[in-house]
Amino acid sequence: MNPKKRRFLLRPILSLLIFTPTLISQGQDPQKVEDLISLIKQKSGLEVRLDDLGWQWKMENVKGTPQSGEATFFDQKWLMYLIHWGPIQRKEITVDYVKERLLNMWGVKFGFSGKEGNLKIAGHDAVFVEAFGTNRSFYTRFIIWNCQDSGREFIADTNFNVKFKTPEVDFEAELRSAKTVQCHEGARAEKFPDLTKKISSERYGFSFDYPDRWFMFDSPFYVPFPEYEGIRDQKMGSLLGLPSDQNITVTLRWSPPENESEGMVMGIEQKTRESLVKEVKSLPGIAAVNNLGFESFMVAGKKIDRIWGTINVKNLNEKENEFFAEEGIYQAARWSLENKDITAIIKTRKFRYLGVESVPDRRWQDIFLRDFINKIG
Repeated sequence: MNPKKRRFLLRPILSLLIFTPTLISQGQDPQKVEDLISLIKQKSGLEVRLDDLGWQWKMENVKGTPQSGEATFFDQKWLMYLIHWGPIQRKEITVDYVKERLLNMWGVKFGFSGKEGNLKIAGHDAVFVEAFGTNRSFYTRFIIWNCQDSGREFIADTNFNVKFKTPEVDFEAELRSAKTVQCHEGARAEKFPDLTKKISSERYGFSFDYPDRWFMFDSPFYVPFPEYEGIRDQKMGSLLGLPSDQNITVTLRWSPPENESEGMVMGIEQKTRESLVKEVKSLPGIAAVNNLGFESFMVAGKKIDRIWGTINVKNLNEKENEFFAEEGIYQAARWSLENKDITAIIKTRKFRYLGVESVPDRRWQDIFLRDFINKIG
């Protein structure tokens, strides 16, 4: 494949990594998360330790009084995880070769960070280098190894967006996923408890694990081997993973406690469910709410009532419509804290890219919600 055509095919993937659209362009963006924390405390009297949650929150609105009010904030992140495979290009993999491969494949300027070294993947010697790309807008860890058993070179091409302050724990999950690759029959790959999904492909002749908060599909872009002529099989191909949890919006509401003495005990669950559904429907831009479940559980001695399900979202502007789908998932929870009822609503919108839609997973929201509840006092 000639270099000009290769650069043309790479252009969309670089745009995807660097220029992902913002979730809520109208949102205000305080200089520091501490500003948002301080404003929530001023309005509600609540201590909310947002800085411990691993996101870089942006404020949409904070309003009300210590008796009743709400705060809405959001964030987004971005990573790209690619696995490429093709014919062995060099008998010996060296740091210089990995650097050369990286520079020639992306077609952009890289500044190597100095982090480089050796790994073991499926029993094979692997070499990695790390670098900043495109004016330090993203960071990459590029890992290459030869699988002599299958006659293939493998590349784990792991990237995360620095501009969006994507948590480094997500970047490290990409490394763990690479370490689970079984590139030949009988390969002894590593296992990690947080990688709960698996791709096992007879067509491509290998398997690997990845987190449930990602979705994987055939990369629509260039396969980085000179022998590639458009056919993807065990000999050559490329898979792309993107984050289904790319965006999150949180609405925190506080109000005087309700009197639950009215009505029979058997009706409390239904009343709570209906009340929480009403809270979700009241959010701006929500067209429909589909409730899929209700449960009560304990967190740090507090009884939490929670519902979850799917939402339909009205696209608010043309820019969002280019990237986001109309569907998403949500959770809403309520609990008592001192002399207040606290309600938290979290939502994650699906997004689409080249005809493929993300698949946000409830389990990720489960973990986030429990963590969030523990950060409020």
